[in-house]
Parts: sequence; structure tokens; C-alpha cells
Amino acid sequence: MTTLERPLPLNVVVAALLACCVGGFAMGLVNAMKVDRAGAETSKTPAAEVSGAPVKDATPALAYEPPPVEKPKPKAIEVETPEQEVPAPAVETAPATTATPAAPAAAASKPADPPPPKSIEDLY
Repeated sequence: MTTLERPLPLNVVVAALLACCVGGFAMGLVNAMKVDRAGAETSKTPAAEVSGAPVKDATPALAYEPPPVEKPKPKAIEVETPEQEVPAPAVETAPATTATPAAPAAAASKPADPPPPKSIEDLY
């Protein structure tokens, strides 16, 4: 039989997951508790004094650099020019054919659109 036909019991799966979680937590805790004795000694002076500026003159750094402010551009001067009217092109129409009576009847049966609501209460 394959493992798909006989899966592991639920209590075995839960116990294995719990063991993995507890083991991982324990290993992380052990590594976090290790003292780095061979590392460099950390400085106990304030960061501002390490950089050379006295603490009383130190100012906090901005979290981000604001974008530079752009100067407003001068408005363009509009010059009115007389427009010349272009004659409309002649549109050639197709020869008139007799309209079917169904087309006007379809247009007449379409109801007019209702006016748009003026407030939200008109929708209900």
C-alpha cells in the first residue's frame, strides 16, 4: 500500500509539528543567548560625539530629503488671431430608399429615459 492510501494518524502529525516548533525555538534561543566575547568593544559615547559634533549642537537628521521647490513658470501671453472659416465639405448622400414601417414603430415603442435622481433618497 502507498502512503496515500494509509496516511499518518493526526496525532502523529501534530506531535511531529510540535517537536519541530519546540526544537527550532530552543535552537534560536540558545543562539540568541550566546555572548560574543571575541567581538569588538562597542562605543559607549553618544553617536553625535563620535561624529565630532558636541551633543548640544547636534540636530536630528531628516527622515527623508524633501524634493526641491520648483519656481512657478511665467504664464504664456495669448495672442488672439482671427480664425478663417473653412467651408464645410459637401457630404454626398445615398439615394433615398423607401423606409420599412418597422423602423419608426421600434423608435416609437422605446420609452423616454427617466430624469436622473437629485438625491440618494430618490433611488429608493
